[in-house]
Amino acid sequence: MDKTTCIIVGAGPAGAACAYVLAKKGIEVIMLERARQTGGKNVASFVMYTAILKHLIPDYLDDAPFERNVIRSNQVFLGEKDVKQIVDFNYRLIDVPIAFTAFRGRFDDWLANKAMDAGADLITEQTVTDLIIDKGQVIGVRVDDDELYADVVVGADGYHSKVAEKAGLVRKWLPERCWHGVKEILDLPSDVINERFQLSDGIGSIDSISGYNIDRLTLSDTTLYTNSDSISIGVFGRLGELKDKNVKLHEYLEVIKQQPYIHDLIKDATLKEYQSHIISDGGRVHPNKLYNDGVLLCGEAGGIMDTYGVGVPTAMLSGMMVAETIEDAIKKGDFSSRTLKKYLNYLDSTSLLSTIKQSRKDSDYIVNGGHSDMAQSMEAGADVFNKNVDLTFDFISKESYPLYLNLYLRVVQYELPKLIRWPIHGILKSKILFGRILEKIKRKLNGQYYEWKTKTDS
Repeated sequence: MDKTTCIIVGAGPAGAACAYVLAKKGIEVIMLERARQTGGKNVASFVMYTAILKHLIPDYLDDAPFERNVIRSNQVFLGEKDVKQIVDFNYRLIDVPIAFTAFRGRFDDWLANKAMDAGADLITEQTVTDLIIDKGQVIGVRVDDDELYADVVVGADGYHSKVAEKAGLVRKWLPERCWHGVKEILDLPSDVINERFQLSDGIGSIDSISGYNIDRLTLSDTTLYTNSDSISIGVFGRLGELKDKNVKLHEYLEVIKQQPYIHDLIKDATLKEYQSHIISDGGRVHPNKLYNDGVLLCGEAGGIMDTYGVGVPTAMLSGMMVAETIEDAIKKGDFSSRTLKKYLNYLDSTSLLSTIKQSRKDSDYIVNGGHSDMAQSMEAGADVFNKNVDLTFDFISKESYPLYLNLYLRVVQYELPKLIRWPIHGILKSKILFGRILEKIKRKLNGQYYEWKTKTDS
C-alpha cells in the first residue's frame, strides 16, 4: 500500500505552519483540507501578532496579506451612558510592527501556499471521517471510502476535531467551559475610518472593551478593530451564562452597537459579513494528552490558545513544535507515544505548555464563580471616577470623607476575602458616619451657613 510520512488534517495556521517546517526539512507531508481552497471555510477577521510568524518566515512583510499595522491599542470600560478609556499610541511600531489586522481567509491561503512552495502537498475538498487504527496505533485516515496511510497523522482540524475525537483524546466539555463569539465586518470608507479613529492609511487600532451595566451578562468581552476599509466588531460571552440567562449574543451585540461611543465610531457602516464561533476555554484535550500512538494534535484541535483567546500565533507555534517532534520520530523510526511524547518537551521549551495549563486554571476559576462581580467592580470604579470629576470642578459640595474611602467601599472591597472585608468595611462606614454627624453639628453652630442644596434645589 502507498504511504506517506505525514498527513496533516486541516490546512489552517497550525497545519500549514507544521507542513511548512516539515517541507523545509525535506520531509514528505500532505495537507488535507475540507474546503475548496485553503481559508475557504474561515471568513473571520483577526489581529495577527507577528513574533511567531517572523520566526517562521522572516521576510513575511514582503507579501503577507495584512490590512493595517496596529499602533493604537485602547482599553475601554463601557457603561450604558459613559466610557472610561486608557489609550496607547505607540509610534515606534510603525517601523517595528508587532501586530496587524487581517482576514483569516486570505492569511490561511497565503500560509498554505508558502508550505506548498516549500514542498508540501495539498489536497482540497477532503473531509476526514475516521482514523485507520492498527493494534492501537494510528496509521492513516479515511476520507469517505478512500484510505490514506501515513507514519503519523496530525490533527489540525480545529475545535470540532475529528482526529482528536477518533483518537480518544477528547474529554467531556461542558457549555460553562466555552465562549461563544459573534462578529460583524462593517464596510466603511478608509478616509472615514482614519478620521474617526485618528489614524492614517495603513495604520490601525484595537479597542479591547469590557462592558458593565449593559444588558444582563456578568462576564463578556468586546473587540473593535480597523481593517483597510472596514471595521470588525465582535462580542464574546460564556456559553453557560448565555444559556442560563437566555441571552442571544447577536442581540447583545446590537445593544453594544447602540452605546453612544460605539455608535459614533461605526455609524453609516454597512454589514458585509456575520460570523459565529465556539471557543473551548481551556480546551477539550488534557494538556498532557496531546498525542497518542501515531497521532499528534496542534492548534485549536489541542485547545492551544491563551486565556484571552489569541489563537493564530499559538496555533502556528504548536504546529512548528509538532514538526520538530516528527523529525525526531523519523530519526528513531518510532512513531509510538514513547517518542511522540517529546512533543510536550518542545511545547515546554516555549511558553505554550504553561499557557495551556494557565488557560485551564482560569477556566476553573471562572466556572467556580470567579469574576462574577467584575461588572459591579467596573461600574463602581466608574462611579468613583465620575464623582471625583464632579467634586473637583463643583467648588460647592463639601465632602466629609476623603475619596479613597469611597474608592475602597465601591471597588477594593470586592477583591478582599469576606473575613477581612467586613471588619474594615464596618470601621470605614463608622468613620464616614461620624464625619457626617460632625459636619451637621458644625453647620448648626454656624448661623451664617449657606444652604447650597436648598437654594440649588429651589
